[in-house]
Amino acid sequence: MVVVQPSTLLQIPCCLCGTPITPNAANQCSTCLASQFDLASILSRGPGGSHHIEVHQCRRCRRYEMAENAKRWEYADPESPELLRLCLKRIPALQQGSKGGAEQHLQQAGVSKIHLVDASWVWTEPHSMRLKVRLTVRAELAGGVNIQQRCAVELVVQWKQCPECNREFTNRTWHAVVQLRQKRSDGASRRGLVLLEAALAKNPDVRRHVLSVDPSRHGFDFYFLSLHHARLFASYIARIAPMRVKTTQKLVSTDVKSNTANLKHTVTCDVVPLCRDDLIIVDKRVSSGGGGGAGYLSGQLCLVDRMSTSVHLVNASPARSAPIDQCFADIYPDNYWRGEKHYRVLFSSTRLTKFVVLDVEVCDSSDSHSNWEEKGKHNGSGISKYALADVEVVRESDFGKTDETLRTVTHLGNLLQYGDTVLGYDLVSSVLPSDAEWAIENSFRNSFVMPDCVLVKKITGGGGADILDTSDKYDEEKGKKKPKAKSSSSKRRERREKRKENKAKSLEDHMARMGFGSDAGDDTEVDDAVLKKEREAFEKELEKDPELAQELEAANEILKESGVEMTKYDAEEAKKDNSSGEDGDEE
Repeated sequence: MVVVQPSTLLQIPCCLCGTPITPNAANQCSTCLASQFDLASILSRGPGGSHHIEVHQCRRCRRYEMAENAKRWEYADPESPELLRLCLKRIPALQQGSKGGAEQHLQQAGVSKIHLVDASWVWTEPHSMRLKVRLTVRAELAGGVNIQQRCAVELVVQWKQCPECNREFTNRTWHAVVQLRQKRSDGASRRGLVLLEAALAKNPDVRRHVLSVDPSRHGFDFYFLSLHHARLFASYIARIAPMRVKTTQKLVSTDVKSNTANLKHTVTCDVVPLCRDDLIIVDKRVSSGGGGGAGYLSGQLCLVDRMSTSVHLVNASPARSAPIDQCFADIYPDNYWRGEKHYRVLFSSTRLTKFVVLDVEVCDSSDSHSNWEEKGKHNGSGISKYALADVEVVRESDFGKTDETLRTVTHLGNLLQYGDTVLGYDLVSSVLPSDAEWAIENSFRNSFVMPDCVLVKKITGGGGADILDTSDKYDEEKGKKKPKAKSSSSKRRERREKRKENKAKSLEDHMARMGFGSDAGDDTEVDDAVLKKEREAFEKELEKDPELAQELEAANEILKESGVEMTKYDAEEAKKDNSSGEDGDEE
């Protein structure tokens, strides 16, 4: 027979409400203990005894300060787990060994430790600058008694400028500058950089680290925080246009005791001063081995067909019996700068004239053309579509009025038909520049024959090819009456102010075309009318010139790949910073 002993568990009544409870140090039930200890006021107490808890956010980039040392700033979506983690770290009562007198305040309140059980968001108005978190916590009292409460904690969002944005608004904070230049003798400044502007506008990842942009006479200055970002940017744009890249440095200050120095780096990108559809003279002294690299085109009149990593030239006056593969040549930037003086621009695309095709006779070079077509398909150059032809044209202005016709041999034989309208250079009625007369007499080969005209491209879609006007001229003041100046000093002052306004206007328009206006926020005001007009003109030119559209698409693909590479590099650097920041927090 088994004898069961009666339970001897001792229970006592609560000293406040009389509810039977297990004996504890306070001799009170959990309900009475919870009413005496207000954990919400303990959790809402900020560092240093302040009445609210602050969370810092940058007004411009909208990133949050993840560490107190202001080295880690990260993006966080509203009511996201990342933002909840940040808010919990900002509550001093939940942090063991936290600074600001949190442990002393807990001891005074009779609480030894607080454990977090659950946390969730409480919806707040997005513009209220408040974040509310509902916490379920378990607190250990001095006598070993545990109580659990659910309370809401409110955090205040305060504006604080991050170090990156602070550098942008502070003078002389950049460490590297990329000077993009294209120096042309005809005065058409920045005309060859339009393709670069359009490509940068569609790729925000590439221009992410650009602190500011300043226009200059022949290009732009891009400022960066580090030399590595400047070199990455220069390498990316070098894949779109032929250029020479050179890096220099300047000593700003030095500390002999600590053996440190402050250096400013300059990355100079000199773009080849040639533009698409330019008519140039290649000197006969340029050889394939002695500098210049023009090959069969030395001592000839050439057209600039395309501009990519190299300059693609085509013979503007080929012989009827010349093989088609000897009418093209690629000049790389190093070869061009080695023989720069042997290339002279005769006419730019602003001198193009409309012609009407009267007759097309394709030259008999089927064998060489088939061989070159196979080579063109193999290397993807796109030159296989060309063929030599003897073409008879007439000026569009003289069509139906005079009997004067012009004959020339062109590379557009497969593209032209009777009645087509083409753009070209009229060498019969055009007035040559004074400095080009000596080059014409001494630069060509003895067998060279000056053609009547040079055909450049066929007009598609009706109408002429509108050339994008990139000049920095604005006619806003045209219809306004200028106030009379009282003295010469006031006239000079007005001219200086007008130049400043035009320079600021030019900077805004160029930055908007490259996409920097949208990144700058609401502080940058861009003239939408001018920007819309220039974009429509460029889109119109793209529609009429499919080859230019293909070049822009290729440039966009290159910059997209570059943006992916830069994003990977930034992710690796962020991981390093986060690891170093976490080590600092643990210490």
